[in-house]
Amino acid sequence: MVLRARVYALHKAGNAATEYEDAYDFGWSPATSAPVFRCAVADGATEASFSALWATKLVRAYCNGTLSSSASLATALQGLQEEWLAQVGSSPSVQWYVEEKLRHGAFSSLVGLTLERGAGLGGGAWQAVAVGDSCLFQLRGDELLVRFPLARADEFNNRPFLLSSNPAGNGALIENTNTFGGDWRAGDIFYLMTDALAQWFLQEYERGERPWHTLARMEDDGREEAFADFVSARRAAQTLRNDDVTMLTVVTD
Repeated sequence: MVLRARVYALHKAGNAATEYEDAYDFGWSPATSAPVFRCAVADGATEASFSALWATKLVRAYCNGTLSSSASLATALQGLQEEWLAQVGSSPSVQWYVEEKLRHGAFSSLVGLTLERGAGLGGGAWQAVAVGDSCLFQLRGDELLVRFPLARADEFNNRPFLLSSNPAGNGALIENTNTFGGDWRAGDIFYLMTDALAQWFLQEYERGERPWHTLARMEDDGREEAFADFVSARRAAQTLRNDDVTMLTVVTD
């Protein structure tokens, strides 16, 4: 199984790069006999403290296989929550005025994709898990096959259910965990995006456009600044919300 993965990320305009609160990870699972590739993106909630750390823990846990299914979420979250609390509790940057926020916990969306090779050549199966409004899209040729977990631009809102570092914040976890799967063929493209970019993608699609053409031109540009130029132009045109943006592209060969 041959894959090409690339990440594009940019912080919110007006913020420093150190204030970027999305997270991403990808790689081959070392714990399986058959080739398995996992990748994930997450969007830490800005209003919470240490949400970037929480988002990072989530994507890493997904990619190492401990958080890669709906069944493993509740069990694996407990260990991650304990790690997060221990780490932020020992941080010298924690002051009295953020302690109340820490008690409420950090919050983040998560979407993760697992690709497995099939018995034949040039394809296989995939599974995905999502909580919140980060999205996955599957493209085959010039057809958009999958929109997950949100299918329409108007489904985005200001209060999505998010994974919390505080167990009390995950009371509705089961009913807000989405799973999906299908098959992949050589040449398919998967996009994992945090919410602002995913909403733009769906808005363009609903207008009858093919936003993957725009993304392909950006990727073909080859310059490191191409993604920043692409995002800045759409922010200026007010077709893309000013938020941290992350896109992880996986091309199957």
